[in-house]
Amino acid sequence: MSQHSRVKLTSGKKVILGVSALAASGLAVGLLVTPSAMAEGAGAAEALEQSKAAAADASAAKTDAPRRLAARTADSTVVSGVTVNGGNSAHIGTTNTQTITVKWTLSGGSTLYGSHASIWRGTDRDGGLKQFINSEQFDADTDPCVRAGDATFSCTATFKIDPRGDLKNEDAGAWKTSLWAVTDAATDVRTDNAKTWYLKRWSRLSNNAAPEPVAKGKTITITGKLERANWDTHKYAGYTQQTVRLQERSLTGSYATTSSHSTGTGSQAGVEKKTRTATADRCYRYKFEGTSTTPPVTGTGDCVDVR
Repeated sequence: MSQHSRVKLTSGKKVILGVSALAASGLAVGLLVTPSAMAEGAGAAEALEQSKAAAADASAAKTDAPRRLAARTADSTVVSGVTVNGGNSAHIGTTNTQTITVKWTLSGGSTLYGSHASIWRGTDRDGGLKQFINSEQFDADTDPCVRAGDATFSCTATFKIDPRGDLKNEDAGAWKTSLWAVTDAATDVRTDNAKTWYLKRWSRLSNNAAPEPVAKGKTITITGKLERANWDTHKYAGYTQQTVRLQERSLTGSYATTSSHSTGTGSQAGVEKKTRTATADRCYRYKFEGTSTTPPVTGTGDCVDVR
């Protein structure tokens, strides 16, 4: 079952702080959480509340720790090196589940009481929330962070998103990363947006130059179609009124843009069709630069033999 907040949520999480183990090893203590019932159809707001509750539990564990464990080793907990999907936008089609990976580094505290990242969409996390997804590590009761130095931790959280159960077309576009961290430093971290990133509807672009072969002086027609994933219907559909560039090259040259055009609408949704006069052997392709909701894509070149 999906870990997405629209479909599945765990509730009733509680912290179990291994104080004796911490004292013996000096290693980080994560949030060991115990899930109760699964709430079908619960909203993003509940997933947000779970994240807040876990952060509060970590803060309480820090407060309750023995004095020798709660010694302040630095003024502030510092989060750095936050990346989502390796710094790239995430592209999801109509069927395959996509894994989104968030990485971050913590420093400034020698003892870690807990840290987790979540991904969300909306204008405001509390008042304008549309989506909120806790990580696989959060739901599986595992700590996403490992010690990387005396006062440094390396953290990785993963999120699996199934377009059939988790997404609607409205979910394409900018998303944010919520992140919290509690260490024995004096100040902890709670940020609604450690990193903005983009979730996009997968695109594809076909092109065909015909006829092949063609007599010199005759007309070559280059036909293409720009499509993108529709997360409402789970099919691909033509992407209308988008700028595509017709590119050409000789058999041994490099592609260059020769004209730009807008894709069709209605029954010709996403379709592009242009003509050229056959003068010499030449290759043709269409190229789409992408938008905030749809990634760029370039068609496979089609070369025409002119005789």
